[in-house]
Amino acid sequence: MIDNIYLLIFYGVVLLLVLVASFLLFYIRNQSVVWKQKRQLQETQITQQKELLNAVIDSQEVERKRIGQDLHDEIGGTLSAIKLMLNSLRNHLPKDQEEVLSEAKQLIDKMVADVRHISHDLSPPGLAVFGLFSTIEAFVTLINNTGKIKISITQDEDVDELQLPEKTALALFRVLTQLIDNTIKHADATEINISFKKRINFDICYQDNGKGFDLEVLEKRTGIGMQNIQSRLQIVNASHQIHTSIGNGFKFDISCPV
Repeated sequence: MIDNIYLLIFYGVVLLLVLVASFLLFYIRNQSVVWKQKRQLQETQITQQKELLNAVIDSQEVERKRIGQDLHDEIGGTLSAIKLMLNSLRNHLPKDQEEVLSEAKQLIDKMVADVRHISHDLSPPGLAVFGLFSTIEAFVTLINNTGKIKISITQDEDVDELQLPEKTALALFRVLTQLIDNTIKHADATEINISFKKRINFDICYQDNGKGFDLEVLEKRTGIGMQNIQSRLQIVNASHQIHTSIGNGFKFDISCPV
């Protein structure tokens, strides 16, 4: 009788252990399924966000290109026509009006240069044909000619051989021009240095000698310009790091897979 009781207790304990083990296995399996579903949902959301960002950026580029072409062809052409009309008036104006005419022509020349600069920024000419580096050099030349700031570019010898997809080149061009614009507007800098290097990835280092920023404050108060930069880099799977502090300039490192 006592042996039967011990046997029942033994079987009861074994059954309890089996039930507990079965419950744990079921729980672990269920949690694994839940975690897998959450991961798939997150991946789907990230993919959808990238597709949405891509669509928004593509539509922006189409509109930028249209506005840039209109500025270059219509406004630029009109200004050039006005300059020709002023030249035709030169021989019909009294001497005391020639200085006014000369000042008007100088103002028109400045407006033509400004329109060219804006149109090139909106729709970079030759990016698909000449690539990122030549297009950036042309943009930098325009900025340097204004005398507002000095921008220098350095690159490894093998960088010219790098063939970037057009969308990647355009994204990086937009990021660099936005960084330059931010420096000119906010940094009180006199120099900007941009370097291109080919390592495992394609690396870009952007650095100015401006007043710098408190990084924690900068991260909390990210403006539209910085949000656009981060979105464009995300689209082409590029990573970035910001190095800055008050009084020590601003540095922005980009690493783009190739």
